[in-house]
Amino acid sequence: MVSGTRTLDGPLGLVGAGYIGHLFAQQFALAGYEVRAWSPGTSVRTLHDRLRQSVSTLAEIGVVEPSDIDDVVGRVSIHDDLATALTPCAAVMESIVEDAEVKSACYRDIEAVIGAEVLLWSATSNFPMTQLAAGMAHPERAVVVHPVQTQLIIFVEVVAGEHTSEETVTTTMRFCDDVDLRAVRVRKEIPGFLWNRVWFSMLREMLHLVDIGAADPLELDSIVQTTLRAFVPVFGPLQMTDLIGHDTLRDISNALYPNSRLTEPHRQRSNS
Repeated sequence: MVSGTRTLDGPLGLVGAGYIGHLFAQQFALAGYEVRAWSPGTSVRTLHDRLRQSVSTLAEIGVVEPSDIDDVVGRVSIHDDLATALTPCAAVMESIVEDAEVKSACYRDIEAVIGAEVLLWSATSNFPMTQLAAGMAHPERAVVVHPVQTQLIIFVEVVAGEHTSEETVTTTMRFCDDVDLRAVRVRKEIPGFLWNRVWFSMLREMLHLVDIGAADPLELDSIVQTTLRAFVPVFGPLQMTDLIGHDTLRDISNALYPNSRLTEPHRQRSNS
């Protein structure tokens, strides 16, 4: 997975080495980048052991050569001091606790030890960068890189703040391509970004159906899994609107949500 090209010249800093930080460290190291990790808590102390376990699992399924495990893990160094970890870095990924005030304070600490040209990425799953970067000296270098993940990162959402420069976004998108990460640019800065809003809308409705006694939770999980497996490999949900018919969807929507009635079906056709 080591890329022959380099968008960024230098190591990558990692602030926060919990589950999400671990996944980013793994992704970057697999692509050949040196990663320098620091954590405000104790998670960094177990990072090497967790990486060895996860990269070994990847080797078992053929994603990584077994002979490469030591090299991948060896590209990640852990540090007790923030400045020591980050000063040489070309970019820094922040993946600490999901608390806006804590993140903003952390950014001030990070900016104190890195150069003005160094990019700052946040793995936040909810907060707009405009809010998080309000106290930064150089908010133009800050952008959200939110991972959607299982045991690996499936894709990342790249979300600019009001003061994020276009150069920061472009460089970040190119870097994601370097490290074999699918990157989706979110074109409007909204809380929760794209996937969390889609996911939580479905989850909220499923929890409601269980709460009112309309379905058994295991059975509801099962029918959602079965239906998504059948449809999603062939059609995305928006493509399915063309298959089902906009008039039919309008009538169903009006019955389900009478306070938000649609008088005309949506006319824009999805690409299919």
